[in-house]
Amino acid sequence: MDISVSIFTPTIIKTRTMTIASIIQAEGDPQDFTKIARVIYNRLKIRMPLQMNATVDYAANLRGQIRLPYKRLEINSRYNTYKYQGLPIGPIGNPGQDALDAAVNPVSGDWLYFITVKPQDTRFTKSFDEFNTWVNEFRKNEKAGLFK
Repeated sequence: MDISVSIFTPTIIKTRTMTIASIIQAEGDPQDFTKIARVIYNRLKIRMPLQMNATVDYAANLRGQIRLPYKRLEINSRYNTYKYQGLPIGPIGNPGQDALDAAVNPVSGDWLYFITVKPQDTRFTKSFDEFNTWVNEFRKNEKAGLFK
């Protein structure tokens, strides 16, 4: 599937699409890309901070860690979506076609939160309370060694 961004699309839209797609690529698995895209768009729409771990990992040049230490959330970078509102200043990587497609065609949904509680089990919700319940499940699974 070809995305609807072409050479005639204004540069600002291309950059925005590439930035969103790069976050999608870094945050999840291909089967979840369209849902992750929807979370990003839903948060942007209501001006909710994106708070994407992958953007902070990029800013700190520490990719691939499952846990984001709280201290790292204070890193002073425009890529820190915990500290700065909206999208980071540019892409955080080179997204693949599936992530680009998801950025252009997100699935419908009202989700604001997602978390991978164990490998191949990523959950999406609009409820902060439900999200926090899943965070506890993630911590239990992490402690049990499921993410090694």
